[in-house]
This record gives sequence, structure tokens and C-alpha cells, in this order.
Amino acid sequence: MAKRGRPKGSLNKKTLEKIVQEKEQEVALEKSDAVLTKQVSPPSAVDDAADVMSKYEKPIGETQKKVLDGPDTKVRTVKDLPRNPSIVEILGLVEETKGKQSKVDILKQFVDRNDVKYALKAAFDVRVVFTLPDGLPDGFVIGDPDTPEGAMDMAPERFIRVFKRMQYWVEGGRAQAKQSKKEEIFLNTLRSLEKSEAEFLLAIKNKTMPFKSVTKEICELAGFDLSPK
Repeated sequence: MAKRGRPKGSLNKKTLEKIVQEKEQEVALEKSDAVLTKQVSPPSAVDDAADVMSKYEKPIGETQKKVLDGPDTKVRTVKDLPRNPSIVEILGLVEETKGKQSKVDILKQFVDRNDVKYALKAAFDVRVVFTLPDGLPDGFVIGDPDTPEGAMDMAPERFIRVFKRMQYWVEGGRAQAKQSKKEEIFLNTLRSLEKSEAEFLLAIKNKTMPFKSVTKEICELAGFDLSPK
């Protein structure tokens, strides 16, 4: 008589139920993971506000951009000057540059420029004495006025082209002329120069240096001869 019971190697009912239950749990977990990987995190309140504002945002102006960007911290060098810079541009760069040696290094690059030599001698060298009267005529305006509309070839003069006229205005200058003529040449030069250079010429004529950190010591360290030997 054959034995009754489960065939060899078969599983009982409880074991089968357990296996089916585990399999169902695995399938459910896989589906849950798939949903989570596709789900996008909800935007925050800040994101919502930024999205709304971006729809109404207008392009900012140049001034606003400068304010938002903050101050320009770039340190200018001689390379940032225009070609054949004016005496005012050169000394202006020295003025804004920090550090004594850095100022000297800038001036060294212009030690062979005659207009720079003349200007620094006029300001600092006691051997250079101007023979012009103090002050200016009443109502006199220095600096070249705006070029009239339609005018041709009326750009302001530059100190680099007129500096040699100083030999009319100092004691022992090689250029000879009557005093009235010397004063006329000086006033015409003040009128014809670009305004910043005209103001500079007037300052050095009065033996002053408008760029306060450009001192005689710094100029001499750069190689300019400004003192009697």
C-alpha cells in the first residue's frame, strides 16, 4: 500500500504562502523605488517667488549694475594708460597707486619724456623761477572750450606739444621776448590746452604740485634731476 503524504521535495502550504508573500513585498518595493526616482521635489516658497519675479524683471541699467557689482578693485598699471599719455594721466596714475616704490616704478618709465622733465622741474626745482605775474585777468577762463559744432581741426592743445614754451616764462630761458609778449603766450596757452592740463600748467607755474602724493623725493628716486648739485 502506497504511503500517503507530500511528494518528496515539495513544500508545505505555510512555506508556499511565505514565499508568495515575500515575492509580493519585493514587487511592491520595486514599484515604490521607481516612483521615487521619477518624483521631482516640490519647489520651495523661495523658488516660487523667484519664478514669479523673473516674469516681471526688467533689465537693470548700467549704473545699477555698477552698484550691484560693487567698487572696481582692479589696480591700474602703465599698460592701462592711452598711447602717449598726457602728463596729467601719468601723474594721476602715480597718485592713485599705493606704495612708495610702486609710484617710483611708474615714474621711472617716463624719465626720458621731456615734457615730464619740464613739468617736474617747474614744480620742484628751485632753479626754475617763473617771471610771470601772479593771478589771471578778470573773467579769464582756462582750458579749451567745447569745439563748436561743424568746426574742423579744433582739438585742444596738449602739454606734450607746447611744454617748450616754458623757456619764455622762466629766468634764463633761451626764448627771448618782451614781457608783454611772454604773458600773451602764456595766456593763449592756458586757453588752448585741454582743461585738466591747463589747470596743471597753472599749478606748476605757481610752484605747486596738484597731485599730493607725487613728491619731490619720489621723483628724484625715479631718476629726475630736481636739486642743485
